[in-house]
Amino acid sequence: MHWKFKIKPDIDSNFGFVYIITNKKTKKAYIGCKQYWYYTKGKNKRQSNWKVYMGSSKHLLEDIKKIGKRNFKFEIISEFKNKRSLRYYECYYQMKYNVLSSTLEGTDEPAFYNNYVGGKFYRPVQEYMDDQR
Repeated sequence: MHWKFKIKPDIDSNFGFVYIITNKKTKKAYIGCKQYWYYTKGKNKRQSNWKVYMGSSKHLLEDIKKIGKRNFKFEIISEFKNKRSLRYYECYYQMKYNVLSSTLEGTDEPAFYNNYVGGKFYRPVQEYMDDQR
């Protein structure tokens, strides 16, 4: 398993976790969340693929394939007991680290692979300069 955590994950008491995956070579990162369990229509639960999961970003997955998983750091930030808290704190950390507008130091390159926050706020496709500053 590639996930690093301070304490052993408690998959029986928690719904899922928020994570950060960092490219060790470029320092570019990705913040997301993953559920431990999925529930079927009959209320049966089955474990997700969280142990081998490597994120949902197309660009992140391309880089992992290109330079190898060993060049990435997979860290669990925190665990949450329900879906609502999980989704809230995924957005919280994405906003806290300004994933849509942060750049790698000394470059114009985005510091995060994330292209949106909460499925509603997207990275702009063009740069906007506010003349009201």
